[in-house]
Amino acid sequence: MLESRLIKELRPMYNVRSRQPRRIIIARRVDNEKGYETVKLEAVDYLDIKPDSPILGIFKHKTQAKEFLYAVAKTHRLCPKLLRLENSGSYCFSYHLGQCDGACMGEEDVTAYNARVEAAFEARRIIAWPFNGAVTIEEVSKDKKLREIFVIDNWCLIASHKDDCNVGKKFLISQKSSPHRFDYDSYKILYGYVMEEGNKVRNI
Repeated sequence: MLESRLIKELRPMYNVRSRQPRRIIIARRVDNEKGYETVKLEAVDYLDIKPDSPILGIFKHKTQAKEFLYAVAKTHRLCPKLLRLENSGSYCFSYHLGQCDGACMGEEDVTAYNARVEAAFEARRIIAWPFNGAVTIEEVSKDKKLREIFVIDNWCLIASHKDDCNVGKKFLISQKSSPHRFDYDSYKILYGYVMEEGNKVRNI
């Protein structure tokens, strides 16, 4: 978590893989007047993941999002017009190539098309926060003398502090994050830890 945060803050010259701007791109599901699922890309600073959220996926930047949309349009036969990759008053270009089944003009079954949209975004979907409120995660040094307690809520690092394990006295506030600022790299780290059997997570 510390490494991921420092890379973004210090932006080292030779470590660019985990850099990203503070804002993230979300792909939001918006049903059109005929009931077909369309995709709207939005740049946001904060994110609240809920079980009924219409967010289909999250991306580090708009280029990554557009590349993903072009890819799933081909692999899942999705309409580029409904993905908002094209702007046309008639059939999309893929329809004329035999790569779209006519959802752009209401010719395809709505339920079948929407099911393919959901399947296409399955790998990009963020899992809803599995706890009722914030939790703490404890990390203890190898010599058992120091520990750091992380406060996590909705996949966001809220704050952390270090304690002396012998006296239980807090002596350093090591870092604080802006409340509920979502970071995709941190999400992957936290998700991997929280979902691994045997790791201790405590409700506050």
